[in-house]
Amino acid sequence: MTRRIGLFLLVAGLGTATPALAVDAPVSDAVCAGEGPGQRCTVSAVQPFADNRGGLGELSISAVRDAACTSLYIVFDEPIALAHPVTLAVDGAPPQRFYTPRQLSDLADALDAGPQAGAAPEAAPPEFARFLAQVAAGAIADEDAGTEMLSRFAAIKEPRRIGLTCGPMERLMPLIRSNRPVRLEFQRQANGATQVYHWPRLDRRTVEFRLGGLLEALDRAMPGS
Repeated sequence: MTRRIGLFLLVAGLGTATPALAVDAPVSDAVCAGEGPGQRCTVSAVQPFADNRGGLGELSISAVRDAACTSLYIVFDEPIALAHPVTLAVDGAPPQRFYTPRQLSDLADALDAGPQAGAAPEAAPPEFARFLAQVAAGAIADEDAGTEMLSRFAAIKEPRRIGLTCGPMERLMPLIRSNRPVRLEFQRQANGATQVYHWPRLDRRTVEFRLGGLLEALDRAMPGS
């Protein structure tokens, strides 16, 4: 049940960030709501990029901070292909993969089934199988498994947005604060039926940007955080 609640809060958090992300122009000032421990601040920016079809695209990027943690949300200007990997890599750290809500729900089900039945879901990412094997072997205590699952895999992808929450973001924060380059890789969802001469590589996108400025703006808005 705890794992189920944690997963629900993760997906719900991705949903509540949508209004702050849907911006038409870069935003440099923090927008805050609440006071004291309940304060929540958001800083957003629009990142344009040239795609490999000769056109232009843009990402709406927001950093959100509350008493619990700092999280990152990105909205796409066109649907992405969820069947293909989405990764975010900060220079100096392994790429962070993103997962659909269904994948994370299946992983939570496998954990709740217990060590004997907790095999990796069919077609699950290999890192899920490694994690479940560690839980089954006792390398991760069962009572800590839910928290560890969110710490490792709390990175959700949906057709128009992705969200990176507390655990993964905490690991990347020192590198992001040093303003190291961030590289986002994803694949655009093909329009309509696949054509005879459709070349999937044309739908791949790689966007590089820096997030140090967003974090600095949050620091100014919440100096005691």
